[in-house]
Amino acid sequence: MNPSQYIQAQDRYKRDSHEIRFSSSQEDRLRFVGGFFFQQQDHDIQQRYKIDGIADSLAVTGWRDTLWLTKQFRQDDDKAVFGEVAFDINDQLTATLGGRHFRVDNGLKGFFGFSAGYSSRTGEAACFDRTDFNGAPCINLDKGVKESGNIGKANLSWKIDDDRMLYLTWSEGFRPGGINRRGTLPPYLSDYLTNIEFGWKTTWFENRLAFNGSLFRQDWEDFQFSILGANGLTEIKNANQAQIDGLEMDLNWAATYNLNLSAAVAFYDAKLTENYCGFTNASGVPVTNCPTPEAPKGTQLPVTPEFKGTAQARYSFDLADGEAYWQLAASRVGERTSDLRLRERAILGNLAAYTTIDFSMGYRRNDWSLDLYASNIADERAEVSKFTACAETVCGAQGVVPEYPNGQVYTNTIRPRSIGLRFSQSF
Repeated sequence: MNPSQYIQAQDRYKRDSHEIRFSSSQEDRLRFVGGFFFQQQDHDIQQRYKIDGIADSLAVTGWRDTLWLTKQFRQDDDKAVFGEVAFDINDQLTATLGGRHFRVDNGLKGFFGFSAGYSSRTGEAACFDRTDFNGAPCINLDKGVKESGNIGKANLSWKIDDDRMLYLTWSEGFRPGGINRRGTLPPYLSDYLTNIEFGWKTTWFENRLAFNGSLFRQDWEDFQFSILGANGLTEIKNANQAQIDGLEMDLNWAATYNLNLSAAVAFYDAKLTENYCGFTNASGVPVTNCPTPEAPKGTQLPVTPEFKGTAQARYSFDLADGEAYWQLAASRVGERTSDLRLRERAILGNLAAYTTIDFSMGYRRNDWSLDLYASNIADERAEVSKFTACAETVCGAQGVVPEYPNGQVYTNTIRPRSIGLRFSQSF
């Protein structure tokens, strides 16, 4: 970017949150838990794209040298009432039922865009209220989303004995909807997740070995999906329906008094169960019936690997009136896709599988400790995400932007190999 061009951005944030809970005695055979929740979040947002010396006729009114201005106030109000009841059917079986009623009121008001001298369609040209708004010349955005709904939970647990327990759970969750900063777009709606899970928590050999796990299916309704839209503004849409099948297990073994071994694995099958067409109707509901979907039914969800695994060994021993240790850990993450949409995914490329190894050793005595550590020993350039400076089909595609004839894709990676010495003191 030319030194005379720069972006100024700020977001003043304030949150006011309250929760009241009440419950019966945990000794009772029938137990009740309930409460109320209220939260208000305020965002005072300002962004300006400045070009020193720009003609006044091209600058946003009242903002010298400013080609683009965002001046908006966002308020999110969340209220809920919830309750849960648990009943011990006998000494081994416990049934639990819970529910939550929520109300969401989210609004976004203010100005965004260019001056009237620069654009005849957006910015000042699109204003419908010429009232000054926190220094902005007018108002061209005033939208809100009000939603209410109910979610529930049911659980049955079987305590086989003091060391082993099985459970079966059905639960629902939601994420509130909201308003896109680009006011011409429809609001995005709440998304809902329904989870059915069978799990176990067990210990063996006088609690020396712990083995836990769960098998689950999650149905994700109207899930929120963000993309990079025009002018570098993030757009949030409701994609459609997805399903995630998974198996997660972890093992912890006290092999000897000094040596502890642990491992965990997870397998996921995360995919669309309806087409993603890339647009919604006027109410924000995703359209799934289209001749050429951007991601067809069965497409793997982005950033979610089919496999993850970790393993760790830790050896501790007494030394000079203190305790010393060494620890070796490794983790493996499978290949992931970078984007839900097939065209953008092809431009960005997949996120490669990777393995990292960490080592540490240290000594603790009384109220101080000293640790030597080496993380990412193999100096793996593990890919976390990929992105472009603007829409992938513009900044990432070949031959579209003259400055980048082959496209320009950026990659976020984990930290490179790090070796250090850490001293800590308790007071």
